[in-house]
Formats: sequence, structure tokens, C-alpha cells
Amino acid sequence: MINSIDHKLKNKLVKPIIPNHSFIRYCSWIFPLFIFFYITGCSPESSSGGSVSTVPTSEPELVSPVTQEKETHHPFLIVTKDMFPSLIEKSNTDPWKSMKEDALEQANGSINSNHYGTLQKHIGALALAYILDPPKRQEYANKVRDVILNRYSTLDIRESSSWGNVVPNLGSFFCAIIALDIVYDALSLEDINRCETLISERIFRVSPTGSWKTARYGTHGTWQIYKGELTTPDDRYYQALLNQITPDGVSPVTNTYAWSRVGGGDSRISKSGYMDVLEFTGIDRRYYNNDRLQKFMRWMFGSSVNPAKELSIIGDMLPTEGLGNSLLHRRVVNFDHEAATYAAWFHRGVPAVGHVLTYILPQNPLPEPVVPASKIYHNGGAFFRDETDSSAGLHAVLYNIKSQSEWHTHNEVNGLSLSALGNRLLVNGGRLGAPTRPAQLNNTLTINGENHDGFHGAGIVAGFTAEGFDFAQGDEGEAIRSADHSRNMMLVKTTPQANGYFIIYDEVLASAGDRIRNYFHPASQNNITTTEDRREYTAPIDHYPTVPAGEVTFYYLDPPDAVNLEKVPSAVPDRYPDYPDHNRLESLYSTDNSGENNITTLIFPHNHLVAKPSFQKLNSDDYDGVKFTQGSVTDYIVSSEHNIVDFEGSTFVGKLCWARKNDATLNSFFVKSGTSFLNDGYGFESNSPVTIYVKGSKGVVVTEGATIKLKGSQLARVSFDGNVTVINTNDEYTEVALERGTYAFE
Repeated sequence: MINSIDHKLKNKLVKPIIPNHSFIRYCSWIFPLFIFFYITGCSPESSSGGSVSTVPTSEPELVSPVTQEKETHHPFLIVTKDMFPSLIEKSNTDPWKSMKEDALEQANGSINSNHYGTLQKHIGALALAYILDPPKRQEYANKVRDVILNRYSTLDIRESSSWGNVVPNLGSFFCAIIALDIVYDALSLEDINRCETLISERIFRVSPTGSWKTARYGTHGTWQIYKGELTTPDDRYYQALLNQITPDGVSPVTNTYAWSRVGGGDSRISKSGYMDVLEFTGIDRRYYNNDRLQKFMRWMFGSSVNPAKELSIIGDMLPTEGLGNSLLHRRVVNFDHEAATYAAWFHRGVPAVGHVLTYILPQNPLPEPVVPASKIYHNGGAFFRDETDSSAGLHAVLYNIKSQSEWHTHNEVNGLSLSALGNRLLVNGGRLGAPTRPAQLNNTLTINGENHDGFHGAGIVAGFTAEGFDFAQGDEGEAIRSADHSRNMMLVKTTPQANGYFIIYDEVLASAGDRIRNYFHPASQNNITTTEDRREYTAPIDHYPTVPAGEVTFYYLDPPDAVNLEKVPSAVPDRYPDYPDHNRLESLYSTDNSGENNITTLIFPHNHLVAKPSFQKLNSDDYDGVKFTQGSVTDYIVSSEHNIVDFEGSTFVGKLCWARKNDATLNSFFVKSGTSFLNDGYGFESNSPVTIYVKGSKGVVVTEGATIKLKGSQLARVSFDGNVTVINTNDEYTEVALERGTYAFE
């Protein structure tokens, strides 16, 4: 449960920092003539200490209350004067040293653009230089003044349906407010009034409420705190922020917006930076210790990006959208240590920008980097990755949110996002808005070609992560009301002996005669090669690839009735008129008399360095199967309908089986919803279906409740990590009774 701030404690914390404006309010009552139209002045940018001369402007200005005497509590939004000596001392060692050097270089250099991003970085560098370079404080303060009056005055900020007029400009003004607060003491009262008037007039061209509300709340709220008008928690902002995170920490929107909104992207900096102001001033300390925000930070830095540090493609986004060295990223240390270790991995080798936010907000430097690992979020999805840290590593996402969709969310319950060999393998309908949302334009399936009924599924209902193999099952819930769909995603991880790949197993229960349409959208815009009709297709990864020469092969174990190859939009044409279409594979299946069909697809990435193996169909009337060899490793994938299956020395009963032989000796297997697997006495038997993975003497079992016997010398006398009832154990087998749950053993 997230608790609200203790108001008595809050008041104690706030009083020393929040300004006392009673005198100003008294003067305003006694002397109403001090409220007047103030004409914005401009001056050449300089380092002189003189006041800014007045230059008439043709723009109408709003009435703005003027500060009658200099206040004594500045700075207070993210730093106080008593912190300056310790901040200066920190600059003797990295990472603070390199940030100082960068800030001084920016502050003493020229600025040749009035772009919002250029301005917010420059003014933040000036504010940091003001703190760290005391002999030149007056010069830096004057430069802050001049940037506000001469350059921020040029930003086209206004109430508009155009995002560019509202959000990034508000974010840049957020940085200007922070900078003005820091250099306040070095400016004259006249200069302060001119800067405050300019900021107030410009930001109030945009209403405090409306579209992109957290950007509005962030800048207007920070201004209210600066002016002493906000001294209590901002519940609107708090709720709006948490509504963008599932209880398990996953973004229900889209990956791009996760990083740029709550995550603190530079183009929307006030959306996230506002919480740091609220925390520091003591007005609202519900953020850094917030369980949901901490989970979000772990997910964002540890799961949402692939091993090449690129965004998984989910929702309204394009493969051309990347990630930068954002100013707020390093304050992750204030939220969660684990998340900070993933951020250190993400930013390894990349120095922080010299900016007041990067220098002051983080309470500690980033810790030693930790390579993220596979993780399952029940309300959000499964995010799997190879175990070794390589930009060529595999990454697999099975996306399934249970709550909190919004305008940028697509109909992609049980949707996929796959990466390998330095590239995103799949794309979707791209952006922006309704035309890109339908399930047909995402990597999921439909019944009879009808769009999903909603954006929410039942989440990830089963799964595990293990050495060499990850498994997750997503339930569509009410997203498809006319049918039941469970999608099972398996990542067979890369090893020194064999390259990794993906297995997708779809279980569908609809009505007799319904048509299942399964969609894969490879990041491919040129010709797809058909190796075998209705069986094997290879797509070049040439739709905005990161690494050249990539390919991906789709192998259908269960031949569909048809596979349609066609070009579909990659973005809304009127928004992106020259954006190229991409290829879509649409496989069609019929349900049986009971309305069922289970579909197995092998997805294998390859390139000029990683060879595609030769896929050999296992011929049988009882099952569909394939085997393929990489060096000394031979893998088998077999699907069946609970028949007793016998293939090349192995037998199993279940829906799906994966098995691996190394130098002709079987040492790993996986069975989905099965009751037995045996190879030369090695395997298991169960009195009811279980899902099980075994590698050597270790394994994981998922069950609704079963008595299971693990057989063979490697599995004799294993121990379980949960509370199980041991029935018998000897040199030949271990027999246990399991209640509903997931159990690891070794």
C-alpha cells in the first residue's frame, strides 16, 4: 500500500525551505499600484554586471505581480546554499569531475541555437558552473539572465494541439526556473523581476491543465513552488504518474513514452523532474520510496531494452526512436539500488552531461554495473534475455498488461517483441494513434480477422526463468471475447555450443470452423524468401536495421492452411508520408470440431556470422516435429495432442516437447502440459499434466498439483526449493507430491 505523506512531518520539513510571502502579500494589499503591465526587456548576452536595458516589444504581456524586495531563501528547489561547499568538494573526483569540466566548457562557450533542448542544457550548465566556479558566479548569473530574456523569449510556447508547442517548451522552462532559483542571489531585483515576468507570461500561455497533463503539472507546479504558492502535495500529478505504471512496474503505454515520461527523457523533462522538486523541498516525499516507481525503474533499465540497449518495440513507436544520455537517468540511485546497477550497465562508458540536474539530484554515483537478467511481470509481460552480456544477445518480450491502457496503447495482448544479433527482429504498425492499434498490425493473433475487444489481458499466468531456457504463458483474458488464447513463449538461450532462438506455442479454443489468423511483422521491407510453402520463410532485417546483413527465419511446425505475405503500413501515412511499409506474414489456421487448434512456430535469427541450420521435418502421422543441428548440438521440437510420441530414442506424452542432445547424449528437455518424458531412463512421470524443464540435475516444474517422479541417476535424490511432500527417494528416482505452484529443484 502506498501511504500519503505525514502532514505534521511535512510541515516541519517544508517550513525552513518554503518562502514566507506574508510581507509581499501585505505590500500588495497596501500598494496595489505595484501590480502593473511589465514590458519584457532584452539585452545582449554578456558577462557584465549591469542591469538589463528595456527594449519595447510588440507582444502583449500579462499582468504579473512583481517581487518588491529580494528574498533570502533562494536557492531551495533542488539545492540550498549550504550545500555549495560539499558540491564543490565532490568535483575533485569522478564522475563529478568530468561533469564539472563539461559544464564549464558549455558555460564558457557560445550558444548558437534557440532550440528547447539546447537552451535547457545550456542553462543547466550555467547553473552548475555558478555553484562550482565561485570567482565567476556573477558572470554565470548574468548569462542565465540573458538566456532567459533573450532566448527563452523566442520559444514558440502556446496552447496548441501540437505537442511541440507545449511539452518540450514547458520542459525547457522547467530548467530555466531551476536555474533562476540557483543564481537568484547574484541578480538585481530588477533582473529578477524581468526574468520572473518573462517566465510567468510564457508558461501561462499554456493552461495548467489539458493534454500532456504531467508536463503542465510539472512546470506550473515548480513555478508555484518557486513563488511560494504550492506547499502541499500535488495529488493530481502523483496519481497521473502512477497511472502510467502497472502494479508490477511495467509501462502500459509504450516503451518510448515509458522512458520519456516517467523515466525522465530530455524532451519531456518536467514530467518526471517535478517529483525531484517535490522531494527536495519536502512538499511531497512519496516518490523515491514508492514501491511502484522503484519497480518501474528496475523494469525500465533492466527489462525494457534489449542487449544492444535499444527499445523493445511495444505500442506507438518506430524503430527509428532511440535512447539518449538523459539528464534525469542517474537520479535512479535515489529510488532503488538494483535499478541503479542496471542503469550503470546501460550507461557504461558514457559520461554524464555537465548539468545541474545530473550533478545535484543523484544522492550517490551509479554503483558497479550489473547485467540485467530475464524477468516475469505478471501484470506487464515476460522480458527474457540471453545470460551473457553481448549486443548480439537475444531478447524476447511477451507483452500482456492487465490494466491502465491509454491513447498510445495498441491491441497487442500477447504481442511479441523480439531482438537478436544487434537488431529488432519485429516491428508493428508504428505510430501514431488509432490507425496503428489493431491487432492485425501487431505481433499477435485474431479470430476471423476481427480486432481485439480491448487492450487488457489476464497477464502472465505461468512461467519461469532458468539456466539456458525461459518460459512464460500469457492469457488473453477478455481481449478476445469470442475465444480463449494462451500464448507460450520460450527463449532457448545462446551458449558457446549453439546459437539461441525462440519458440512460440499458441493454444486457441474458439468455435468450430473459426479461422485463426496469426501475425508476424518482421523488420523487413524487401522480398521474403519462401524455402518451403506453408512451412519455412526467411525475411531480411532491412527495415531500419542497426546491424547490416541480419535475417530471421519463421518455421511453422504445424503447416497452416495458407501464409499470406503482404506489405502493411509501418506508420500513419498522413503523419509519416514517406515512411516505408514493411512485410507481414499472416498464417491462417482452421479450428477442429471442438474449436481447438494449437500452433507451434520456431523463429531463428541469423546473419553472415551465425548460420541458419538445416531444418529437418520429423515425419509422423502422430505429431509435428523438426530437428536441426548446430555443431555438436542437436535440438528437437515436437508438438502433439497428448498422443504417446516416440522420436529418435525419446518418448513423451504432452502438448509440446523440446529436447537437446550434445554429442548424441540427451542432457536437457522441456515438456508443456505433459505427463511423461523418457530418454534412456532419464526423465519424469506425473499423474497429471505439468510443465517441466530439466537440464542435467537441475530443473523447474509448474503444476496445478501433481505427484511426480523424476527418474535417472542425475535426478535421484534432488531437493526442491519449496514445501513439498517427499514420497520416496533412492538412487534411481525421486518421487514427490506437489501442490499448485512453481518449484525449482537440483
